[in-house]
Amino acid sequence: MTESVRITVNPVGETIQARPGENLRETLLRYGINIEGPCNGEGICGQCGIWVESPSDVPPTPHSNISLQQEQAGLRLSCRIVPQTDMTIRLPEDFSRDAQRIRETKQILEGERISWGRVASAVHIFREEDTWFLRYDRQEEAIPLPKWHEELEPKGLAVDLGTTTIVLTMVSLRSGEELATASMLNPQSIYGHDVITRIRHGSTPEGLRQLADSVSGGLNELIRETCTDSGSETREILDAVIGGNTTMLQLAAHIDPSPLGKIPFRVDIDSGTSHPASRFGLEVNPAARVYIPPVLHAFIGTDVTSGLLMSGDFFNDSKGVLYIDVGTNGEIAVNNHGHRKAASTAAGPAFEGSTLTSGMQAALGAVSAASTDGYHLEFTTIGDLPAKGICGSGIVDLLASLLELGIVDRTGRMKTAEECPDVSPELKEMLEKVDGQPAIRLGEKAVFTQGDIREIQLSKGAIRSTIDILLTEAELQVEDLQRIIVAGGFGFHLQPKNLERIGLIPPGTHSRVDFAGNASRSGCVWLVNDITYRRYLESRVSGISHLSTAEHPSFMDRYVESMEFP
Repeated sequence: MTESVRITVNPVGETIQARPGENLRETLLRYGINIEGPCNGEGICGQCGIWVESPSDVPPTPHSNISLQQEQAGLRLSCRIVPQTDMTIRLPEDFSRDAQRIRETKQILEGERISWGRVASAVHIFREEDTWFLRYDRQEEAIPLPKWHEELEPKGLAVDLGTTTIVLTMVSLRSGEELATASMLNPQSIYGHDVITRIRHGSTPEGLRQLADSVSGGLNELIRETCTDSGSETREILDAVIGGNTTMLQLAAHIDPSPLGKIPFRVDIDSGTSHPASRFGLEVNPAARVYIPPVLHAFIGTDVTSGLLMSGDFFNDSKGVLYIDVGTNGEIAVNNHGHRKAASTAAGPAFEGSTLTSGMQAALGAVSAASTDGYHLEFTTIGDLPAKGICGSGIVDLLASLLELGIVDRTGRMKTAEECPDVSPELKEMLEKVDGQPAIRLGEKAVFTQGDIREIQLSKGAIRSTIDILLTEAELQVEDLQRIIVAGGFGFHLQPKNLERIGLIPPGTHSRVDFAGNASRSGCVWLVNDITYRRYLESRVSGISHLSTAEHPSFMDRYVESMEFP
């Protein structure tokens, strides 16, 4: 294969170039197209499916998730295809629905990235006689680089260290170009899927060592992968920026997380400054340092502050902006023409699906979208496979559709088939009871139950009540709210009108919603490329006041009210 092999990607409408020896999933990830694959490209999970335009030209990738009919129609596992000639592929259905949104966001990020003009990185390399030295930003002493030479190119890492997923991008510190991106499930998950569990596990010396070693091992695996993809050497890596919640940051830096789990909550990692890379166990140049962006609060970490940098108008003193990062710990911030406040809330993992009866990640077989005409219910799954479960976007769409159909009322009660005379016979047949409670069956193993709705109501109530309190405290009226920014890859596949329909955002605001994608990773790329953004973010974050909404006098009343649907 030569470097001229091109991959046309529909419906995103991009033509990308494959590198010799890399598989198709790696190529897509390198161009920022995130194809799910919890097994990280080992061909085990069978969830990184794509469709090829000419099936006869591409060898099958046998897997239990792919039927013979789907194989003949062109379904392949992207991690098992190493392109040899030009080809055209189609991404799963959920990408089709959101192609324009993905294109627009990528264009925004590309435009910002290309417009650097210069790269003002934290790394300054110089030579005196026969010795190379590194002077790092705000470090007075220059450090020798014993194995450096002119042919090497300084590199930096932008890391989104999530509780569930880690995404790492390698960046050239000369050009600002993103050279390679890799991702994986956070290996700490074997010790617990949520922050609280990991705080408990990491509160003993042995538990802390296990959690720190597992995340450094994962980061080093991604570093090796991006080095291979970009033709780089680990000794070229001299800088890194990490976006993550405070628990993930402290565990990665071998710092006891227990003060984050009890009142008064305390953050022990220094932020708005850099640390030796060795503290995080990174296998990079020994002289490298890791910059930790400013932390706003014990529950608002650098994933949020670096994301705010990417959100455009949040730091614009002439705008009214709401920023929402929906996750197990939901973070919300508001800007009212320079008056900025932020809060976090224990939203729980319902919108990620992990506490629902058939909740799952956005992978093959997941219900990812649903709609109704007021009589029928239509839904689609990733890969057009039989429904195996429901992912985040499917949860929101399905609930909005059930509300429109009258199958779920404003209190969240799900009706039985006998109580729903005005829906199609096919839909009535889907309504049944599971473990004694009303439910709708979407597939042999995929159901959505009354209990699932209650879980969503708890999460929605926490997020919406926090939004309302922040707007009130910032004295920002809903009609003066110009933009609502939803961060995270989860947002790409959401329909704004359905966020409003279930009451997650205020009424009449769905047309003002923009999606920022993985704003944490993108913000870290900016911070790697230009130290002036570090100074800017440090000064701006200091002007955001934190609000403890759980202690607000109106919280409980608003919370109970917000659990109902519009």
